[in-house]
Amino acid sequence: MNIRSITAPNPGPFTLDGTRTYLLDDTAVLDPGPAIESHIDAIRAAMPALRTIFITHRHGDHAPAALPLQRATGARIVAPHGVLEETNVIAGDGDLIDGLEVIATPGHTSEHVCYLTADGDLFTGDTILGTGTTAIFPPDGHMGDYLRSLHKLRERNPRRIFPAHGPTRDDAAALIDEYIAHRLERERQIVEALANGAASIPELRARIYPELDARLHRAAEIQLSAHLIKLEEERRVISAGSRYERTSC
Repeated sequence: MNIRSITAPNPGPFTLDGTRTYLLDDTAVLDPGPAIESHIDAIRAAMPALRTIFITHRHGDHAPAALPLQRATGARIVAPHGVLEETNVIAGDGDLIDGLEVIATPGHTSEHVCYLTADGDLFTGDTILGTGTTAIFPPDGHMGDYLRSLHKLRERNPRRIFPAHGPTRDDAAALIDEYIAHRLERERQIVEALANGAASIPELRARIYPELDARLHRAAEIQLSAHLIKLEEERRVISAGSRYERTSC
């Protein structure tokens, strides 16, 4: 499969240099991106024979351009359930669609899927980024589901990762291992901080991210809350209002 990409002009803290729209051979795109006219024009110019539009999840930097592309070209939309009413083919776990295997990877969002080629090229959407880590925002984002999805992808032993944000990675297995280790280390830090007297999310953030830019405090606290939800589900942490403590488990 010939894989190219076009990066949308939507850089930011969560999109990095912008959303990468992947061009697969001459007839398919994956994650068409935001509905920015110049980006849509670039896709149309690069893909005059477009027939299929794959989407990993519903977020506004991934899915919206699918509709103007569909209207302009008649291409079918392939997406997980709940992304767009105009979806022509629902992408379900284990489906094989035009040579891409659908892998359900809830965690970043509940409906998120990744797509894997027979050559081991894995399109990860926002489940794995080319640099940095993925944001998990409860309640739709779920840390327990996310870690299970990472393990599921690791079991497939992909060769390369094509993320929606950041560069292609040739060290796919090592990168997934790194993502898993990072989340488990964060859990360890949370449990240790609770044991040492921190009890609220702001207190945990101050201990775990002591030098973090104040503009990122809220985002860090949301990630900590996602971890705490998982730890509570596992009965490793209990809460009373906004206070948390470690259990004996």
